[in-house]
Amino acid sequence: MPDYDAWRRRSRARNVGPPLILIAGLSAGIFGLAKLHLARPSTPKAGAIVLGDVYRGETIFSTKCASCHGMGGSGGIGPKLDGDRIPLSLVQSRIANGKGIMPPGLVSGRDESDVLAYVSALIKPPPSQ
Repeated sequence: MPDYDAWRRRSRARNVGPPLILIAGLSAGIFGLAKLHLARPSTPKAGAIVLGDVYRGETIFSTKCASCHGMGGSGGIGPKLDGDRIPLSLVQSRIANGKGIMPPGLVSGRDESDVLAYVSALIKPPPSQ
């Protein structure tokens, strides 16, 4: 019966080998694609202003800015930002230096970049001259 045992080993290798190779190949492909971060949003840039994460910016805006500028920049004590035609450089300047009742440096560093990214999604660029 040595021929039967040899046949069983070859048969098992034929039944198990290809699925294992397929699983290994698919796993390698999936992990490779995950490492590429294809769905991760990139860091947008606006001229010399480096913008951060829009989603973090929305969260920071809602906790630090919305009390004056309204949720979603709809306006309130502070000016309306949603749909306003103002340059992003002016927004950055107002965040850094303040004006009127707006205190200077309310957000800074990464938080400032994130808020700028969110505000850039709200405002419309001014018409080019």
